[in-house]
Amino acid sequence: MTRKLLGIDRIVSALVGLALLALGLYLLDWRFGVVGSYADEVRIDAVGTVADSGWWPWAFAAAGVLLGLLGLYWLLAHLRRPGPGTRRLSGSGAHGRLEADLRSVADTIAGRLESTAPVTGARGTTRSVGAHTLLLVRGQVEPTADARELVAATEALEAEVARAFPTDQVTCRVVLDAPRRRRLARTSNRVRVS
Repeated sequence: MTRKLLGIDRIVSALVGLALLALGLYLLDWRFGVVGSYADEVRIDAVGTVADSGWWPWAFAAAGVLLGLLGLYWLLAHLRRPGPGTRRLSGSGAHGRLEADLRSVADTIAGRLESTAPVTGARGTTRSVGAHTLLLVRGQVEPTADARELVAATEALEAEVARAFPTDQVTCRVVLDAPRRRRLARTSNRVRVS
């Protein structure tokens, strides 16, 4: 998620939270009358007049469509976009263009991590971080893994990426999750009598 989108999320969340807090405090005060006094009856004559007018259904429908489109835009803005697929290499010039397929490089690094370290379920993805490209490899550590072996394997992979892309601002990050707990078999305390 970009910083701009994260900032907008925080502002909108704060505004909605403040509006809900104000509404809740108003309703509490209306019920208990601590700060102000309110009428016991609410008159809605004007609402009935507006609801009976000919333009109201159209305005209500337009507002619904607008809110629906705004919600759809909000959801689409929060979808995780795939990282860059290719990167133009510094060896490109007037005679040709060199590109690296970063997604296949990330997948290859994930496969190498599984073959050189006690890691399972490794997946490789790409992300843009400013002008840099990050090859992100996530995996699950096996329960019997040795920490020194994991460190050696990840350092070797990061060194290989640094050698492969010395001036192209491509870096590698390996994120290893803790081993999964084994599910205990459910035992039944019931006795079946035939």
